[in-house]
Amino acid sequence: MPKERTNIYITERQKKQLEKRSMEEDLPMAEIIRRALDTYLAWDDPTYHPIPPKPRTKERA
Repeated sequence: MPKERTNIYITERQKKQLEKRSMEEDLPMAEIIRRALDTYLAWDDPTYHPIPPKPRTKERA
């Protein structure tokens, strides 16, 4: 699914938490934000169904 770039402002604390979770889950911060946004949008709208992300493949050296 195509993605559109946007800018958001977050607090320093939010950024630190995102960086921490990004490292722990081996996911980009943008993916964590997209998932959080999907959860928020689906909270009270039963018609909202996010498209699941494709599994990430990572070559390990």
